[in-house]
Amino acid sequence: MRSRSSITLHFRAEAYDHPSGYVDAGTVMSWLDKAGYAAAATWAGGNVVATYIGNMKFGHPVPVDTQITAQARLIYTEDTQVHVQGRLTLPDVLNEDGEPIVATWVVMVYQAVDATGQPKQIKQWEPRTEAGHRRREVAKQRSIEHARGEDALGQISFPEDADTTAEVVLLCFIAHAAEVTPGFRLQAGSVMNWLDEAAFVCASRWAGKPAVAVFAGGVQFYHGVYVGDIVEIEARIVHTTERSMYLVVRAWSGKPEQRNLGPVAQSIAIMVVAEEGKAEPIPPWQPQTEAEKQLQHHAIELVSMRNKNVYEWSTVETP
Repeated sequence: MRSRSSITLHFRAEAYDHPSGYVDAGTVMSWLDKAGYAAAATWAGGNVVATYIGNMKFGHPVPVDTQITAQARLIYTEDTQVHVQGRLTLPDVLNEDGEPIVATWVVMVYQAVDATGQPKQIKQWEPRTEAGHRRREVAKQRSIEHARGEDALGQISFPEDADTTAEVVLLCFIAHAAEVTPGFRLQAGSVMNWLDEAAFVCASRWAGKPAVAVFAGGVQFYHGVYVGDIVEIEARIVHTTERSMYLVVRAWSGKPEQRNLGPVAQSIAIMVVAEEGKAEPIPPWQPQTEAEKQLQHHAIELVSMRNKNVYEWSTVETP
């Protein structure tokens, strides 16, 4: 497999898959994961698995039946990891300067693995331009920051459903994919789609109206999901503002014969109710217990850090 540091994929969403007229956040994230995976796997010369996908801000809705371009490029490599910067553009929707609108930015981290699934060393990527060197330095620093933030959230105790006034949704199903045999590991894009669906249900129930994602603070992956696994997805409100809802979304999976499921992924999302392009007021929620207050505090801190990172990446030279 020939190594290269960037790749571009093209997609088009069918209207019957998205009756609202716009592509959901989960589908957008799965497209970006496909481009990121292709770039990382091509450079690594073999299979890779996602360990982190985040800093996503959905800056422009993606209409159905519109040409979509998913671009991904290397920004940093370290030992067994490949860091990729991606963006989704709409070639048919132009901004004031006549350039394609950038709908979403994202940073993705993949780990190269061998045939047995064990991490393997890869050749290190060296930037050839000044902008490339700057992107690498930013990626290196942000990698350290996001690891600290996710570790902090992972140590917080989550309130029991009976001990919280927050909206909590639990989805449970068997992982499947068309024309894929049992035991096949699903790509990160499938997991992100499920996380988005759970967040959608939870936020929509709290608001009493359909909600949409405007920000995904980062998906931290702990373990893979395989076709035939039992999957549980939990989404819960942890903070509200006048017009937005912050949610923590977690996933677990395991074999049908297992009683205890293992952690798969964790994410923070911001959802709004938007009609005619403007966010509407939503019902307020306030934490009552110490556990709820700690969860709210860490979620706000993580989102603040991610927002800063999104802005910084959006100002870096585009692919």
